[in-house]
Amino acid sequence: MLCLVCGLCLCMCVCVCMLSCTSLLRFRIASTARMAAAAPNPEDSNRTAGGTGTASALAADGDSEEAEEFTSSSHCSELSRRQNEQRKQGLFCDVTLAFSSGAATGSVQSCEFSAHRSVLAAATDYFTPLLGGQFSESLSGRVEMKEWSSELGPDPETVESVIQYMYTGEIRVSTCNVHEVLELADRFLLVQLKDFCGEFLKKKLNLTNCVAVHSLAHMYTLDQLALRAADMIRRNFHKVIQDEEFYTLPFHLVRDWLSDAEVTVESEEALFEAVVKWVQRNEEDRSRYFEELFRLLRLPQIKPTYLTRVVKTERLVAASEACLLLVSEAVEGHAIRFENMRSADLEFWSSHLASFQPRFGQNMDVIMVVGGVSEGGDYLSECVGYFVQEDRWVNLPHIHNHLDGHAIATTESHVYVAGSMEPGFAKTVERYSPNRNTWEQVSNLTTRKHSFGLTCIKDVLYSIGGHGNFSPGFKDVSVYEPEQDKWHNLESAPKILRDVKAVSVEDRYVYVTARTPVDTDNDDGLKTVTTRYDTESRQWQDVDSLPLIDNYCAFQMAVAATNFFHTASCCPRSYAVRDEVARQKISARVSDEILESLPPEVTGVEGAAVCYLGDDVFVIGGWKNSDDVDKQYRKEAYRYCGERKRWTLLPPMPQPRCRATACHVRIPYRFLYGCQRYPMPQNLARQRDRMQQMQQLHRRTLTLRRQLQSQISAESRPYTGGMGAGDPWVALQKKGKTVAQG
Repeated sequence: MLCLVCGLCLCMCVCVCMLSCTSLLRFRIASTARMAAAAPNPEDSNRTAGGTGTASALAADGDSEEAEEFTSSSHCSELSRRQNEQRKQGLFCDVTLAFSSGAATGSVQSCEFSAHRSVLAAATDYFTPLLGGQFSESLSGRVEMKEWSSELGPDPETVESVIQYMYTGEIRVSTCNVHEVLELADRFLLVQLKDFCGEFLKKKLNLTNCVAVHSLAHMYTLDQLALRAADMIRRNFHKVIQDEEFYTLPFHLVRDWLSDAEVTVESEEALFEAVVKWVQRNEEDRSRYFEELFRLLRLPQIKPTYLTRVVKTERLVAASEACLLLVSEAVEGHAIRFENMRSADLEFWSSHLASFQPRFGQNMDVIMVVGGVSEGGDYLSECVGYFVQEDRWVNLPHIHNHLDGHAIATTESHVYVAGSMEPGFAKTVERYSPNRNTWEQVSNLTTRKHSFGLTCIKDVLYSIGGHGNFSPGFKDVSVYEPEQDKWHNLESAPKILRDVKAVSVEDRYVYVTARTPVDTDNDDGLKTVTTRYDTESRQWQDVDSLPLIDNYCAFQMAVAATNFFHTASCCPRSYAVRDEVARQKISARVSDEILESLPPEVTGVEGAAVCYLGDDVFVIGGWKNSDDVDKQYRKEAYRYCGERKRWTLLPPMPQPRCRATACHVRIPYRFLYGCQRYPMPQNLARQRDRMQQMQQLHRRTLTLRRQLQSQISAESRPYTGGMGAGDPWVALQKKGKTVAQG
C-alpha cells in the first residue's frame, strides 16, 4: 500500500514517522527540562538565590578557580600491604623467584616465591633490566638464583622477609639472620638495607665475632665496619688467636694479620704456636703455606732457649731447610746482641734490625708508678713506667687528679686508681686502658677516703676500710661492677681497717693486713691485724698472717712489723691456688732470707710503693725520715729477682716521689717506643700552681719558726764571753739575717 501523503510504501512511512515522532519527543522533553531549570521554583527560591550568590562570591575572588591538594598518608603503606597480601595469595603474580643450592654437592634444593615484576622492578634496579628487557627471565617470567655462600642456600624465612621488605620497606634483622639478609641485600642492590646491616653489626661487634664480622665486611665492601672490626682485632689479637674462629680463616687473611706490625700480641712465641695450630687444622692443604707464614715471625724476639728447644724441634720447621736457617740466624743474632754488637757484625745487625725490634702492638712488661708527692711537696698527677725489657723509665699519660694515699688494683683489661688524701680527701676513681694508653673517669667511691684496700674478685672491685678526714677510720666494704659503672655498699667489717694491704685467693677470699685503733699506750694507738673476708658468704675470720704463697707475700710478712710496711702502698695480688692450700701456708714465723741482700736503709724508708712481676718484688721511692722539713725524697727503685734470690738496684726514677702506687701492667710497644711526652691537663696545671704557692708559704712559715726556736734556745744559754767575732750569739744573728734575706 502507498501512503497518500508521501507516496511511499506504507510500512516504510510508518517507520519514518515513528523516528520523526521519537526525535520530536526527545526535543520537546529537553526543551521542557531547560525551561523548568530556567524558571524559578517558589519552593527553592531561597536556596537557589543563596547558591548563586556563593558561587558568584567564590568566582569573584580571582580570575581562575582555586583548588586544594589531597594526600592520604596511609594510602602508600596500605597499597603496599595489599600488594604484599596479593603476593602471598598468588593473585596477579607474573614472575617466579627460584632460590636453588647444593649444586656442588649434587643434591640440588630449591624454594620458589611468586611476585609482581612491576613491584620488584620499582623496588630495586636489579630487577629493572632483568624483567623489562629481552632476557630469558623477562620472557619466561622465572628468575633462577644460584651460587650462595652457604651450601644449603639462604633460609626460606629470610628470603621471605627480604621480599616482603621490597614490598613494604619493613624487615626484622637479628644476629641469627643478619648474614643472609646482608647477602640478599647485596645481591638485589638494596643499598639502604645493606647499610642498615652494617650499622647493626657495628653495634653487635665484640671479641667473639670480630673475625667473622671483619670477613663479612670485606666480602660485602662495608668499609666503615671493616675498619671498626680490624681495629678491634688488632688491639685484641692476643685474645683473637685463642678463639676457634681464627683457625677457620683462609691463608691470605692469616698472612695479612701476621704481616701487621700493629697487632697486639703477648709474645712471638704465642704467634708461632698459633701458626703451627692453624696449619695442623688442615695440614694436607695448609702445609705449603707454613714457610711463608714462618718468615713473618720475628724470631729474634723469641728467647734462645725456646728457639732451640721448641721451635727447632717442631716437625714443620725441621722439614724445611729455609726455616732451620732462619732459626739459626735468630740464635746467632742473640749471641751478637750479648757481645755488644762487635763492629765486624754491624752489617748483619743493620740488615736484621726490623726483626730485632718488637712489633708495635706487642705487649711489654711495665711497672707503672702513679701519683704521689714530689720532693718539692707537690701532689703529682704524672705517671711513669719502668720498661723491664729495655731497663729504662718511660713517660705515661697523666691521670686527671693529684694523688696521695690512693689505692690501685689491676683487672684483666684495666688499671683502677681510687681515692686520695689530697687535695680534700677525694673519692674519684679512674681507670687506665693499656690498649689505648688513656685514662678515663668512672663512678666515684661512696666515701671520701685514703689508705684503703682495693682488690679484684671475678672482675668486680672491692673497696675495704680506709681513713678519712676527722675520722679514726672506716669499716665499710663496697663493690664496683664495671658493666653497670656503679658502687654499692655491703655489710661492714667487724672492726676499723686502716692502711690496708690485701691479696685474694681462689677468686673468692680476700686476706687483709691492716691497722686498727686500740686502747693501748702505743705511740699511734694502732695495732696490726690480719683477717680474711669471704666474698660469697660475706663473713670475716681472723687469721695469724697472710698465706706465704710466694716471694711477694713473704716480703710483706717480713716487714709487717715495720713502719716501712705501714706507710707503704702494696699492690693487691690474686692467686689461683685453693684456699685450703693457702691456709696451710699461714705462719706467724717468717724467714728473713728475702731481706738478706736488701740494703738495710731501705726498710727505714717510709711511703714506698711495693708491687710484683711474677716472682719478683719491686720497692720504689719513698722518703728517708719523717721530718716535715728535711725529708729526703728518694727516686731509687729496687728489684728482688726470684730466680737469683737477690736484690738489684734499678735506674732511678725521673724525679723523686713518695706515697705513690705501683703495679705491673702490659702495654703495647707503640706507646713505649722512643721518648714520648704527655702534657699535663690544664685544670691540673692551674691547681698545681695554686698548691705550689700554698706550699711555699707553708715552708717559709716552718723556716721562720725554726729560726725563732733557735734564737730562744740561744738566749736561754748563760752568757760566757764578750761580743767578739767568735761569739756564738753574733754568728746566730748573722745566720738569721742571711736566711731572712734569702
